[in-house]
Amino acid sequence: MVRETELYEVLNVSVEADEHEIKRSYRRLALKYHPDKNTGDEAAADMFKKVSNAYEVLSDPEKRQVYDKYGKEGLERGMGEGGGFHDATDIFSMFFGGGARERGEPKPKDIVHELEVKLDDLYNGATKKVMISRNRFCGTCEGSGLKPGGKRTTCAQCRGRGVLLRTQQVFPGFHHQVQMHCPACGGEGEIVAASDLCTGCRGKRAVREKSVLEVHIDRGASKSDHFTFTGEGNQEPGIRLSGDVLVFLRVRPHPVFHRINDHLMMRSSITLQEALCGFEVPIEHLDGRQLVIKTSPGQVVHSESAWSVYNEGMPVKGTGGLQKGRLFIYFDVEWPETLPKEQIGKIVTALNVPEKPGKLGGHVVELTEYKAAGKFKGGKNGKRGGATGSRSAGAGRGRGAARGSQVYAEEDEFEDVTDDDDNEQQQQQYFRAGPQGFNGNTQTVECAQQ
Repeated sequence: MVRETELYEVLNVSVEADEHEIKRSYRRLALKYHPDKNTGDEAAADMFKKVSNAYEVLSDPEKRQVYDKYGKEGLERGMGEGGGFHDATDIFSMFFGGGARERGEPKPKDIVHELEVKLDDLYNGATKKVMISRNRFCGTCEGSGLKPGGKRTTCAQCRGRGVLLRTQQVFPGFHHQVQMHCPACGGEGEIVAASDLCTGCRGKRAVREKSVLEVHIDRGASKSDHFTFTGEGNQEPGIRLSGDVLVFLRVRPHPVFHRINDHLMMRSSITLQEALCGFEVPIEHLDGRQLVIKTSPGQVVHSESAWSVYNEGMPVKGTGGLQKGRLFIYFDVEWPETLPKEQIGKIVTALNVPEKPGKLGGHVVELTEYKAAGKFKGGKNGKRGGATGSRSAGAGRGRGAARGSQVYAEEDEFEDVTDDDDNEQQQQQYFRAGPQGFNGNTQTVECAQQ
């Protein structure tokens, strides 16, 4: 039984959370509260430290076991022998693969940048430019802070130590010493005459500059990918190593397609006539190709049914686009509001509907339409005239090789998996090759390319 749950609550995970869940939650919260994204926000900085400390404990099996059994008290008692928590920014850099540093050698804090990209960029691959602001050693004085011929002298007040000791009285008869930065030299231990200061940095040794970095996004990249530019971050006087720049991706929602792992999902509306008699639906894909989704007369598309097209999903990362996931199309059948009386007889005859004799003396009631909100979460679908193109978008011209598809009749589980885009384990369960996770019969549909 777990004695305390505070660290689990900080990471928003349950006490039964596995390593995968803990990592995923830390990544999300660390990016949310990182100091570079919340400049001057003390509450965010404090939360960043708490999240980092919680991750440091719960990601280590031995520390987690001690915490679960004895709580923070037992954890601190055990850490007393080997030290306390690591610096929050060090944990962040280690988690996201920042540049390695020598043991014990200081390094400036990493610069974190969030780059907004489109789903099209992840599908096709792209190169994006990122502008950052950073502190770099002054090029005029090469980081010395002195002009040619200038020199530094030892601070007479602190004698080169950079700190002063002051004695303070706490209460009568009790005094203690306090260490403070030397006000004369600013803690440097040295004094530079104004006439000897570098004209480029005014003795600060570093200057603020802007730099442009190129981010190369591979086909099939995901929102969890990040890019590390080792040594391209801040430089600080007295520190040999340069900081890194970490670039994270934020994917802008697409109006049509919704991504789940290596698969794409979309919605499309068809008429009742098309659902019963067949249809051709043009779709503009993320690379500009026009696909035509075609069914044959006699293939009935049920309302709220989902179909899949093989090899038209997202490119599998590392394959150069040679392998792709599936494209899932969720069809909404548009039913007519009313039917002319003269058509009812024709429909009954065409569908061979048997007559059902009514029960004499029964109480007649009137039906009222009930509308419930749908569950599907994703793009705003390709209704006619929308982002997927109109019927006149060349449907039926220059079709390429047909692609295999599957249709799934019962959609409760299909909706469940689309409700939580971050539930990766459930996504993998439902979207393995083959129709696992979907109930219903398998049918075939053609997908022609233009």
